[in-house]
Amino acid sequence: MALAQRLSASPFWTILVLSLALFLSGNWVLPLMDRDEPRFAEASREMLARGDLVTPWFNAEFRFDKPPLIYWCQMACYRLLGENAFAARLPSALFATATAVLLLFWGRRMGNERAGLYAALMLSTCLQFLIHGRLAVADMPMVFFVSVAFWSGWEMTRPEPKPEPKWFWVFYLSLGLGFLAKGPVAWLPLAGLMLARWFHPGDFQLPVFKTVCGLVVALFVVGVWGVPALLETRGQFFTVGIGHHVVFRSFGIMEGHGGPGWLGWIVTLPLYLITFFVSFFPWAFKVPFAVSTWWHGRRQDLFGSYLLLQAAVVFAVFTLVRTKLPHYTLPAFPAISLWLAMRMTCTPDYSPWIRRGVISMCVLSAGVTLLLFRAARPYFVAATLWRQAGPFCSRDMELAAVGFNEPSLVWEFRRGVTNYLEQLTIEQAGTFLAKPSPHVLILPTRDVSAELRGMATNALMFEAAGLDTARFRRIDLTAIVKPAAK
Repeated sequence: MALAQRLSASPFWTILVLSLALFLSGNWVLPLMDRDEPRFAEASREMLARGDLVTPWFNAEFRFDKPPLIYWCQMACYRLLGENAFAARLPSALFATATAVLLLFWGRRMGNERAGLYAALMLSTCLQFLIHGRLAVADMPMVFFVSVAFWSGWEMTRPEPKPEPKWFWVFYLSLGLGFLAKGPVAWLPLAGLMLARWFHPGDFQLPVFKTVCGLVVALFVVGVWGVPALLETRGQFFTVGIGHHVVFRSFGIMEGHGGPGWLGWIVTLPLYLITFFVSFFPWAFKVPFAVSTWWHGRRQDLFGSYLLLQAAVVFAVFTLVRTKLPHYTLPAFPAISLWLAMRMTCTPDYSPWIRRGVISMCVLSAGVTLLLFRAARPYFVAATLWRQAGPFCSRDMELAAVGFNEPSLVWEFRRGVTNYLEQLTIEQAGTFLAKPSPHVLILPTRDVSAELRGMATNALMFEAAGLDTARFRRIDLTAIVKPAAK
């Protein structure tokens, strides 16, 4: 009863409880999905085992894809909750919830708490946030700090009244922490501020000297981790992390995420204008009409112009980048949510529409997490195979795989096996099985020949069929386990 009274009386409690319920529900049911979730989760586990807070590792090799903030958060969750899928996903759920709460307080700061409440509701229940708010990846920490930068950047640049000094520190610290979450993309709010200063020179205060000093603060935050990382990896973290995962991602196509050739790049330029209506579903369908009615009075709405400009910078940058994935535009969604909520509070009879949308998305989310997740669980083949073979595995076993190299195998089997996963060819499988030491060999069931079965006479065999979630194709795997002699 007390909780119900608080929820009805306090927008803060409404957003906090609803967001946590949405982003946490079912996270313990579904195994980590290839490829990104197991990579992040396993890298955090290996950093924890090594006692290394600087350099991420995956399967005993450097992992330069992302800076360390998400790994630090997952390591802390492992300490509290153990090394499991729920703990790996918990940081994303907490940062997604924090972003929604931030919108509530930002709306209140702007004198429109109702707009803040509806912005938080829209953000928490849009489709892409419901997905990424529960994934063990780096996006939600980055989105949170970008949102902090959006807010503090607005406050920091007000000519009148004179901004409080704290906003300077909040803005540039959020840039630094955002970089530690997902790299240079977190600095897009600074580009948005510069454009706002250019379009509205009298309305935005952005002195050059203070900006340079602020960048020094942000770089110092990055450098506290970055300098040791560069020294430890002899510069490879910069070469691969920035050179490959930022520069090449901008001008090349990674893992097939983009159109081939320059013609493919041109064809995919309007991609995010299309995916927006799916990613920001169901709220996106109100945006075109809201923009059309707002446009003629845009000069009288400086705050609305600022929000849309920050969102437009995100869309413009990722439209030009050749590697494309629908969630790349997530950093724009908090600004769009608050802008749309501000517009809705100026529109009569907006409350029932928002209420219906929130209830519909909550019901959809509950149906997916409580029903579909349980139905899909058996199709995660690596997790299913581990549940069968795990009781017969020991920590010192050798671990190898043939023909299936998805990260989920590493994540699942290194729950109880301390050795790293070795990739073999089918020709090497026989030699591996002939070893007298305890071992586990995982390979497609179709490749388990009569000869290999004959060599595994003293071993246990387990089979699992399911879905390769990285390639969305059926896969049948067999684990051949030779336990340690008793």
